[in-house]
Amino acid sequence: MESPVTPSSAELAVADAAEETRQFARLMAIIRTLRSPGGCSWDRKQTHETMRKYLLEEAQEVAAAIEQGHPLPICEELGDLLMTIAMQARIAEEAGTFTMTEVLRGISDKLIGRHPHVFGEAERGLSPDRVVDMWGKLKAEEKRQRSRLTSRMEEAARFASALRAAVQIQAEAATVGFDFPDRASAVAKIFEEAEELRADLENGSPAAQEAELGDLLFSIVNVARLLGLDPDAALRQANQKFIRRFARLEDRFEQQGGLAGRSIAELDAVWNEIKQAEPERGEPAASTDGDRLTG
Repeated sequence: MESPVTPSSAELAVADAAEETRQFARLMAIIRTLRSPGGCSWDRKQTHETMRKYLLEEAQEVAAAIEQGHPLPICEELGDLLMTIAMQARIAEEAGTFTMTEVLRGISDKLIGRHPHVFGEAERGLSPDRVVDMWGKLKAEEKRQRSRLTSRMEEAARFASALRAAVQIQAEAATVGFDFPDRASAVAKIFEEAEELRADLENGSPAAQEAELGDLLFSIVNVARLLGLDPDAALRQANQKFIRRFARLEDRFEQQGGLAGRSIAELDAVWNEIKQAEPERGEPAASTDGDRLTG
């Protein structure tokens, strides 16, 4: 009979890391469910401000458990504290400000940056006093870097949504007057960028076309910012509107063999009928100009 194989320390470490990842994902999934329309009414109404007292309370309870010196209460209280952090991150994610991924990435990057004697080329084996002295110098440099507008723009570029990052970058530039004088000028920039993209569609390389498309999107976001609108929310609404109308298009042809094989003219005609039957809130009925790929 063969003796059982004992996993190596490296294999155990990998397994532990995988379980950590699974349990953390499970926690975030639970928080998202609690905050969802079908979730818990109490959790759904919480904000950063209302959760602040719970964050402080849980941190104090962790400190109290540590003073007692019993591992199990410390474990339980750390879980409660982590829950409040996860809730704060989810509230921010819903508002489009940041995500838990960004929280984790930020602290990981910070830890690596502040420990060059472990992760970098700095001298190894520093004494605790020298480590503290090095931290002070690194934090001072970080503060100096954050004072630069460019650094804040680079930080914004790490946002989950490129649209929201563009809003923040433009807002930072506007703080020193680098902005359009009015909304009309920003709208005119959209047409300018659209014309440049049109020219590159004929003769430009894929890289040039991508660059011009990016410029066009950046200009559109600028208009949204100046109007005080969330471009990410606007695009989500447009996505849902298109899906809703396309579902009705499918319904219309379902008893006639489906959409396959239909001419564009036939699809456009029905699409425009659907649009006419569903005017925008506060707006007149949509025009019938064959713009099936727009709202």
